[in-house]
Amino acid sequence: MTASTRLFTPPTAVRSGAGVTLSWWLPEAATTAKLEVLDSTGVVLRTFELAEPVEEDEDGEAPSPGPEARYRGPSMPNEAGLNFIQWDLRTQPATTFPGMILWGVRTFSPASPPGRYSVRLTADGETRTVPLTIERNPWLTDVTDADLHAQYQFSRGVRDKVTEANEAIIAIRNVKAQLQDRYERSDDNRLRSAGDRLDTNASEVEGNVYQVRNQSNQDPLNYPIKVNNRLANLMSMAERGDGRPMNNMPVILDILVEELGGYTDRMQEIWETDLAAVNAELTRLNLPTIDPSCERPEGCMVM
Repeated sequence: MTASTRLFTPPTAVRSGAGVTLSWWLPEAATTAKLEVLDSTGVVLRTFELAEPVEEDEDGEAPSPGPEARYRGPSMPNEAGLNFIQWDLRTQPATTFPGMILWGVRTFSPASPPGRYSVRLTADGETRTVPLTIERNPWLTDVTDADLHAQYQFSRGVRDKVTEANEAIIAIRNVKAQLQDRYERSDDNRLRSAGDRLDTNASEVEGNVYQVRNQSNQDPLNYPIKVNNRLANLMSMAERGDGRPMNNMPVILDILVEELGGYTDRMQEIWETDLAAVNAELTRLNLPTIDPSCERPEGCMVM
């Protein structure tokens, strides 16, 4: 037991039950590690990773996690000896962003349907794999496996749209943070004019996708939720209980997808016009250009 990494075969899991415990043994804490759940075709459905290092403040205390942390699920434990994590049978949650506050959302990912799965542990280059089975709740006699697969397929599609909406917010905030950094480096009037236009138009899209005035969990009582919250709420409603989505849910999804598509199309137009104009000014000033996929305000390209 102390000589090598071991991954233990979990018991059969029951859908809509308490989940299943995944456990493994490490001879010592790993430098790199991840735990994955795969479907029968080898597609990774859920990944647990090591917690990110946390920088302590001046008083030696770690910052409190943001309100979005509860949607991400637990991090992977990593200690010498026995480790375990409770998997709630839900697949990868939708993307989140710092400070995200949503209303009426109980879950952020669909539950796995009955079937055969596998669990894979990778720790410091060593890989171990064991089988896992999920069964339908035997007490639910009026629900078929086909019903649960239909529920999963619907919720997975909604989850992907929530991710698309939230990634749009992340991209917009990346751009705005980089723009502020460039303002601090230059007071050029042409850059300021182009940048203000970019900031105004990008902020309009941001405010349509997410309720930017939310600062606490009670704020949605005063400010209407936006399309990312409505999508997340739709998935949460579809995941209440075991069974196919109600007849009106696909219709609602189509409406929300069309609305979101209008905002993301507008965002791309802004990148092609307003962002391009700002980057042209930054190039003239020999400053780093702005990249929506870059999370560093100073930019990701060394100049």
